Amino acid sequence: MSRVIVVGAGSAGRSVARLLNHAGYDVVINDVRDWEDFTTEEREYLEILEREGVEVVLGGHYRDLFESADAAFVSPAIPEDAEGRKLAELVPEEITVEDVAGLLRDLFPVPAIGITGTNGKTTTTWAVAHLLEASGYEVWRCSSLDRHLVIEAIVEGVVTGEIEDYDVAVVELPHGTIRLAAGIELDVGVLTNVSPEHLDEFGGSFERYVRRKLTITEMSEVLVACYDCEELRKRLNDAVWYSVRDPDADYYGSRENGRLVVRGPDVSVEADFHLIGYYVENCTGAVAACLEFGVDPECLVDGLATFEGVPGRMELLGELSGRVAYIDAAHNPDGLKASLPSFRELADERDRRLLVSVDNPDTVTERDKFEFGRIVGKYADFVAASGYNETLERLDRSAAEEVVKGAESAGCEGVAVDSVREAAEEVATRSEEGDVLLHVGPGVVNAYDRVKRAFLRGLTSVLGGPSDEA
Repeated sequence: MSRVIVVGAGSAGRSVARLLNHAGYDVVINDVRDWEDFTTEEREYLEILEREGVEVVLGGHYRDLFESADAAFVSPAIPEDAEGRKLAELVPEEITVEDVAGLLRDLFPVPAIGITGTNGKTTTTWAVAHLLEASGYEVWRCSSLDRHLVIEAIVEGVVTGEIEDYDVAVVELPHGTIRLAAGIELDVGVLTNVSPEHLDEFGGSFERYVRRKLTITEMSEVLVACYDCEELRKRLNDAVWYSVRDPDADYYGSRENGRLVVRGPDVSVEADFHLIGYYVENCTGAVAACLEFGVDPECLVDGLATFEGVPGRMELLGELSGRVAYIDAAHNPDGLKASLPSFRELADERDRRLLVSVDNPDTVTERDKFEFGRIVGKYADFVAASGYNETLERLDRSAAEEVVKGAESAGCEGVAVDSVREAAEEVATRSEEGDVLLHVGPGVVNAYDRVKRAFLRGLTSVLGGPSDEA
């Protein structure tokens, strides 16, 4: 049995180690970090690796590990001048990202629909899965809301054989996941949009980021793409287009009198639809994907009518002492601009204010906190910013202060605090009956249950419990 050393115990390294172990290799995963440097979620996954037979060696790179290995995989996140990358040169054989993608292709057991893009991935993934289920399919859904580290969930589904029990897989493909999952053959791929995001992971290059997203074009038998994204129109020649702005697109969706109408080539789907905002665009894309997959148009009507949306995406939490509370996962400029106008409109309809709490905009990606705050401040009447990075589970008070400076530059009052619960308490304390209370930020994506619970606890500590009426 060949012995493989996997250098780097991040998401990519952990996933590769588990997949190679499943394929019959003798695997050791090695990282310079100590056990306590990993998050709770990361430690749990390392424990799974150990139980399945992977040797986990932390706290430094050791020459004898490399000298005893037959092959090495170096995580793409490892810097070029890192000791682990240099030691890997001692190993006779290199296992590449392309090798891993090919292995995953060979092991992936069912037809698949994949969704990528900068914004709207999770919502579109859930919508596609729901529409397929309503049409009679057994669906294995994998999104960043189901599990933050999607590539690990995909590998787990393959390793445990879980996916084999389903008719079709509907898989969200974030930028990190799509690199290793590039071998999966998609019956239909969906590309929602591209805009500058995660650029610190691409050397500041938007071009490199876009190329990563365009990996889906090579994976897909049919590619469905959003015509409303100018960047995609410039770059794609062969796509099935959907739009909520241009009636001449292959699929055109609009919300008319409480119904979603999607008109396509020789087909029209019309159904009751109570969701608003970006759900109209994302569900139009979902309908297009399902029709291209071969779903009977009549089966989509019930699916649209019964789709309740996605937890953490324009999610109504209830009414608290006459205030209405929501959470939303918007965390980058385009996402905020797609989400916040609907909440501003709701507040204006009630002739009341919009008060927003936010968690630290950074994840493993560093974002422009000032710009984040400026955009939120443009729509909100008050902003409370938490400095706690919900992904890395670390406090950075300066991040909250930058968000507040941005909000104040837009003429909005703001305050910096240390946690989501404190931010919620600030929002609740300053609110009045009829106001709209909202939490946004990447924590709604990466730590949904914890952030939702903290936001509600902060609100209810001031206002009392929610009612079912809103």
